[in-house]
Amino acid sequence: MMIRRILLALVCVLAGASAGQDAEPKTIDVRRAPPSFRMGMRVLTLRSVRKAAPVLVIADGPAAYIRAIGQWKEDVIFPVLIDDGSTRAAGDIAKFRRAFKPERVVRISAEVPLPAGRQARIERIERALAGIWDVQGESGLMPELISEWQFRVQVPAGAAVADPMDPAWPAALALAAGHAEPIIWINRKDIPEGVDSVLGVQKTQALIAMIEAGLDESGLAWTGLDDAVDSVALCLNIPVKIRLADGKNKNEFFALTDAIGKHKAMESPRGTRLTRWAWAGQIFGDEARSAYAAMCSLFLQRQKAWIFDGYKPGRPWDAFDGTAAASQLARGKLEATVSDAPRQGIDTWRARTTLPLDADVVFVNSKGMPGWFDLNPGRGSAWEAPILDRPVAAHMVHSWSATRPGQRDTVAGAWLAHGAYAYIGSVHEPFLQAFVPTPTLALRLVGGLPWAAACRPDASAPVWKIAVIGDPLLTIGGPRERVEAFEIEGVSSVADEVALAAKAEEFAKTVRLLWMLGRDGEAVRLASALALERPEAFDADVAEAIAMPAFRRHDVDLLAQAVLKMGRDRALATDAGDALWHAAESNLRSGRVDAVLARALEVSMRRETIVHDTLRLAGAIEQGLGVAARNSLLARVEKTVNDPAKKQKLRQARH
Repeated sequence: MMIRRILLALVCVLAGASAGQDAEPKTIDVRRAPPSFRMGMRVLTLRSVRKAAPVLVIADGPAAYIRAIGQWKEDVIFPVLIDDGSTRAAGDIAKFRRAFKPERVVRISAEVPLPAGRQARIERIERALAGIWDVQGESGLMPELISEWQFRVQVPAGAAVADPMDPAWPAALALAAGHAEPIIWINRKDIPEGVDSVLGVQKTQALIAMIEAGLDESGLAWTGLDDAVDSVALCLNIPVKIRLADGKNKNEFFALTDAIGKHKAMESPRGTRLTRWAWAGQIFGDEARSAYAAMCSLFLQRQKAWIFDGYKPGRPWDAFDGTAAASQLARGKLEATVSDAPRQGIDTWRARTTLPLDADVVFVNSKGMPGWFDLNPGRGSAWEAPILDRPVAAHMVHSWSATRPGQRDTVAGAWLAHGAYAYIGSVHEPFLQAFVPTPTLALRLVGGLPWAAACRPDASAPVWKIAVIGDPLLTIGGPRERVEAFEIEGVSSVADEVALAAKAEEFAKTVRLLWMLGRDGEAVRLASALALERPEAFDADVAEAIAMPAFRRHDVDLLAQAVLKMGRDRALATDAGDALWHAAESNLRSGRVDAVLARALEVSMRRETIVHDTLRLAGAIEQGLGVAARNSLLARVEKTVNDPAKKQKLRQARH
C-alpha cells in the first residue's frame, strides 16, 4: 500500500540521519556621507566579521531559545527560531529554512525553565548575551558588556527596548546579540494597550522618558546622529500609532516609530520640523513570531524583489514608478519582477499570486483604506495578499495600510500574518508626499541604508504617519560568510523526529515536520495516501498541516479536501482559506470548478468580502455545474448575511 511505502521510507531516515546603472563606480568619502549611510556601514562592517554556522536551531520554548543564543560566539552566530507547536510557527520555520538553506535543522530544549519574575528573567537573558563576549557575572552585566564593546572599538549602532514580561523580548535578545547593542529594559505596566490600539499623549511621553533615561544610564552617546546609538528597536506589543496634543481631531493618528528618535516630539506643535537623534522600528507578536522577525533581519540575504505598481502613468504618480525602482535595484544586483502599466490591475495581481511569492523584498504602490487596495484597474481586498514562499520585507505606498497591523483583515495585518517580518506603511492618511518615492527608496536600500532610515527624509521633519515595523537596522548587503562546522551543545536532529513520528503513525506530527523541513513532496504524498486509503486518519490536524505544502505543490484538489476537513473557522484562522482562493484562480476564471472545490471555496469565503467572493464563485459554478447550482449557492449565502444591502445584491444575482 502507498501509506506503508511512505512510512517505511520515513522510518529509514532515522538510521541514515544519524550519519545611470552602467556608469563607472564612484568613490565615496565616508566622512561626508549622511549619518544614515554611515549607520549602514557600521551594520555591514559588523556583519562582515561575524560568520554564520550553516545550521538552523529550533528551540522548543523561550528558555531553550536563551540557551541556544547563549552558545553564539563573538565571531560565529546561527539562527534560532521558536516552535510553540502552532501552525504559524511551523510555516514561519518552513519559510525561513527555504531562505536560509541550512545544512542541518536541529532542536534544542531547555535545561531549566524560564524564570517567572521580572528581575530573574532579565538576569538570565543578560547572562546569555554577555557570555557571547566572555563577560561573566550573575547580575548587572549590561554596563560591563557595553564597556567590553567600547574597548573593542565596536560602538553599538543602536539599542533594543523591551520588557521581560512582554512576549516580544526574544527579538530584543536576538538584535542585541546580532548587532552588539544594549537592551534598555522598561516596565510597560502602565501601557497595557495592544498594537491595534492608540497610545495617548501622556503614555507616549512616559515611554519616551523611560527610553531616554535608559540610554542615559547606559553611558552611550545618543542625543545626536552619528554619535553611538542611532537606532531604537521597540520590541514591545504596544500601539503602532499615537495621538499628538494638538492633532486636528482625536481620530488623527501618527506613527509611534516616527516620534521615537526625535527631540521634543511630544512637546512641539503639530507640524514642527524636529531634529532626529535616531531611527526607530518596532517588532511585536508572541515569542515565536518576534524571534522570527529578528532572525530574518539578521540572517537572510535579500536577492529578489517583487514590485507591483498600481498607479496610472502621469503626475504625480510617475515619481513612484515601479519600473524605475527595478532599475535602481539592479544597481545593487537585486533581481526584480515588475508589474507596471499596462498590466497593473487586479486581474494581473491575482494571476501572479496563484503560487507562493518568489521574493525577499516587496514594493507595492496602491490606493485605498485599511481593508482594501485599488490598482489600475480594479480593487483587491486585504485577504488577497500573496502567500509567501519565504520571509519578505514589504513597503506599501498606501494610506491607512498599517493602522491595525495585528488584524488579518487589514493590508499590513495580512502581509504580516502571511510571514512578512518587516513592513513600512501608514497608520493614517499621510498624503503621497509623505512617502519616499519608490525608486529613491530602492536606491537607498541597495546603497546600504538601513530599513528605518531609508524610508525617512534626511532633513528635519515633523512627527508624521509612516510606521516602521521590523528591525530598524535591517540592511541589504552581501551574504554572511559561513563556517564549515560548528558544534552546538544539547541539540538533536529534527529529521530523526520525522522518522520516529512516522513509525508511531503520528500522521499530523509527521506531516508538520516534513513541512518544516521543506520536504513538501513527501508530505503531500503521505497526506494524499491517507485521504485515499485511510480517510479516518485524514483528520483536521493532518489537514491543517498539509494545507501549505499542498498549495506550494499546487495540488488544488488536496488543498480543497484539507479546507473542508478543517472547517470554516480553522481554515480562515490559518492561511489555508486564503491559499485556496489564490490556488483556484485559474479554476474560477475558466469555470473548472467541481463540487468539492466549490464547497471548499464556499467554506473559506471571507465575511468582509462575502458578496464579492460569492459572485465570483457563482459565475464559475454556473459554467461548470449549471445555473441551478449557481442559484443554490446564492440562496445559501444570502441566509448567512444580515446586511440588507448585501442580501439584495445576492438576491439580484440569481437567474
